Amino acid sequence: MKKITLLFALLISSIGFSQTYDLLESFNGTGLEGTFGGTTAAYDADPTSASTQVVKITSTSGTGEVWQGINVVLTSNYTLTSATQLSMQMDVYSTTAITIAPKAQGGVSGAPNAVTSVDHTGSGWETLTFTFDKTLDGQGPANGNYSDFALHINWNTAGNAYGAPDGRVFYIKNLKGLGVAAPPGPTPPTTAPANPPARNAWDVISLFSDAYTPTAITNFDAGWCGSGSVEEVDINGNKILLWKSNPCQGIEMTPINATAFTHMHLDLYIAEGTDIIGKVFNLKFVDTADNNVLEVNFNQATSPALEAGKWITIDVPVNLAAFDKLNQFGITSGNLNNLAWYDNLYFYRAATASTENNELLGFSMYPSPAKNSLTISAKGTIQNADVFNVLGKKVSSFTVNKTKETLDVSNLATGIYLVKY
Repeated sequence: MKKITLLFALLISSIGFSQTYDLLESFNGTGLEGTFGGTTAAYDADPTSASTQVVKITSTSGTGEVWQGINVVLTSNYTLTSATQLSMQMDVYSTTAITIAPKAQGGVSGAPNAVTSVDHTGSGWETLTFTFDKTLDGQGPANGNYSDFALHINWNTAGNAYGAPDGRVFYIKNLKGLGVAAPPGPTPPTTAPANPPARNAWDVISLFSDAYTPTAITNFDAGWCGSGSVEEVDINGNKILLWKSNPCQGIEMTPINATAFTHMHLDLYIAEGTDIIGKVFNLKFVDTADNNVLEVNFNQATSPALEAGKWITIDVPVNLAAFDKLNQFGITSGNLNNLAWYDNLYFYRAATASTENNELLGFSMYPSPAKNSLTISAKGTIQNADVFNVLGKKVSSFTVNKTKETLDVSNLATGIYLVKY
């Protein structure tokens, strides 16, 4: 009995796990999403059989960037885990020895990007097997499901970095891996956010909203982290945007003088049931001419805080005094892929109370500057008061419910603050 048991154990050990290579993309006239870094790629005849198409890839030497490559669009997801398999295959044709760097990207539910490398001997068509168990380019190893794929066309193994463009030409076909059915998408909101108030056209810079005309946008999805960052969705006749698989969206516009604009507005919906811990949604103003950047970040601890299953209204003051040539706006969130929708992204000039209105309301605030305490008063009851820094972040909040109150501001650093009451 002991011998039989031992032989059975050895038999199981010798079998191991088998690898599965489902066809993810043939490249026979499909699959090529785009190029980057100066690479040229196009569908062309198979160099050994003109009856089928493949993708011909050409490196740009001299003026090209070292991170040259192509992006691939897939119709189904694939999985790379140590519990299943970490390898994929692709047929590559080359008449010279080359090393390339495949990249698994578009991770679902936060799966990390992963880069690996594989060698080709230069003998024509070769089926290359590559395994995403390495940490190349500071990314990986792979662990999860993926919806996207890229190929860096030159890897320098000795230097452990992308290689210098060398004018290489090669062909690819038949990308294979362990395919997985795409899981059902998260439930989108069933209602749209509230309509923004009517405003004068000169008081609004609108990037996306049915309520306002877009302002001077030249490229709404600039592809800073890959194309297809957002997808338009219709909710009861109102257009909103689904945040997709890329970690960022870049919006480019004709330079705008935004110095007089005081607030930023965004309506955000995160799919019900999403774990908010560690999730972020970051918004960034950029004036490239003067190298000015203002970033406003939101998470579970900010005000407003990220919440799931409801529309969140982000409406905060921002200091754009230095942005006289605002020409870019960026959104980043590498961990809310396909889990968030947004609408009504715009900046506006808040109406300011005139001296007559202040006198009518009897509002006063002293001393200014304040050191440890700030007294506010009015003819009517002040319900609450919020203090914001110049970046638009709420730093203190007070419940007042009286006509006069002394606020403790001793914990605030020296600076300029706005009080909203």
